[in-house]
Amino acid sequence: MKYGSVEYQYARPIAQGLVEDADFRRWVLLKSKFSDASEARILHREMKAHRNNPTAEWWRFYFAEGCRCLGCSGKETDIFAMFEDAAGFRFAIHFEIKQPKDKFKADGVQARGYPLRAECWARNPPPRVLRHQGASTGIFLSETKRTEYALHLGNFQTQITFEEIERHFPHLAVWRPDNN
Repeated sequence: MKYGSVEYQYARPIAQGLVEDADFRRWVLLKSKFSDASEARILHREMKAHRNNPTAEWWRFYFAEGCRCLGCSGKETDIFAMFEDAAGFRFAIHFEIKQPKDKFKADGVQARGYPLRAECWARNPPPRVLRHQGASTGIFLSETKRTEYALHLGNFQTQITFEEIERHFPHLAVWRPDNN
């Protein structure tokens, strides 16, 4: 199996849900530090156009090698989603996807990089990232891994389990064998 294919199996329907399902998008935003902007629109079209890469999905493969800070250098955001509220305030959430068989490396570098990268990109976005005024971090994980990931979870302001998605938005949980 190709690296990342299991992760993609979880990430793609979540990213798609952020675009296509207003209730799911609102639910995710209500769990974030941007809960006051739960009606914000997602800027997926603008992100894709700004990237100017016809083969890249709007949400995937965001990294910045130009910046060598501890948050950016060699690190990638699994789902990068940008939103805009009615007043024009733009904010991004950098999501990590930890599929149920995945692990964090013991050194903690990956998890610690997320808030550093979010802050860095809000101040000075890489060339392929739209300007935005605020940023946060989030993680999608299995409830069964919460104890194992405990040392890393503090780096993610929004924590959503796949099991919550399965309960509240079962149509998005295409990773489940009974949904295929």
